[in-house]
Amino acid sequence: MHSAAVLRLTGTERGVAEVAAIAEHVASLTATAAALDLTPDVPHPTADGRATVPLLDETSAPDAAATLAEIRAWSREALAIDHVPAVWRALAHLPRLLESTWRKDRLVLGAGVLDELVKGCAGLAVAQFRQSPYWIRYLTHFLRARCGLEDRGVVEVAGAVMHYVSFNTIAHGMRLDPPMADMAAADVAPGGQFERYLPGARFPSGGDAAAPGR
Repeated sequence: MHSAAVLRLTGTERGVAEVAAIAEHVASLTATAAALDLTPDVPHPTADGRATVPLLDETSAPDAAATLAEIRAWSREALAIDHVPAVWRALAHLPRLLESTWRKDRLVLGAGVLDELVKGCAGLAVAQFRQSPYWIRYLTHFLRARCGLEDRGVVEVAGAVMHYVSFNTIAHGMRLDPPMADMAAADVAPGGQFERYLPGARFPSGGDAAAPGR
């Protein structure tokens, strides 16, 4: 129902696809962290004893060493930490799974049509909705260290999650149809039928500020 709203914010179908990819990817990561019973270790490392599998490193997982080294370097730059986060160390038991998941992570959460701040906030929203302590801590720290998000921004993400969980619950319970299901990027581009609803657009003097279709 809210894909049209995302399209209005980004002005492109690719932006909608990026948000959908973030939702799918972070949801799968939260399930993995829960399955492996990982204790949050970003920004600070924790003891390895709780995890359901031993957490490996470049020495104990030589077949995964190159990917782990890449993740360690990224962690220093993006997270300002000097260790490989537990989720990647756990996946090192299957080097091909580790590498493919890491490549997907960088593709999905790296800057695209949406920048890293927007993507990180979308990922954090999914982690909050999925109630994943591991990924809430991981992505909150990423947003603070990499993107400069402050406390107010973290609370704003939580507020948006609270708001849209409520709205989606109401819409689902009342079996409401999406109001702008057929919107295309051209509709919010300059000259499009919904041009004036772009973020920051000013309504014509005396114009109707109602939502499209009203």
